[in-house]
Amino acid sequence: MAKGKNKDHVSFWFWFFALFVTALPCIGWIMIIVWALVGQNESRKNYYRAVLVWFVILAAITSALAALGFWPLIAKQIEMWMQGKGNMQHPTPNIQHPR
Repeated sequence: MAKGKNKDHVSFWFWFFALFVTALPCIGWIMIIVWALVGQNESRKNYYRAVLVWFVILAAITSALAALGFWPLIAKQIEMWMQGKGNMQHPTPNIQHPR
């Protein structure tokens, strides 16, 4: 390997700064898009492209579940898990049939 700096090397201080900036609401997403599309560092661009792809995948799954109407059940189960009351059973709705 030749001596000198690797052009794809990303320093500790850049990652320190980047993680701080991406944690900021709105500005973080703008910077993720900028860093995914602009610049000469392929390693950094690939990382932020992967972040965007994960976001798109999770947004698509969430949208599909919400569109199918399952989100209220899933949210209720997550809330029960967070409170420590959750079990892996499907919650039974209180449906009263007319007599």
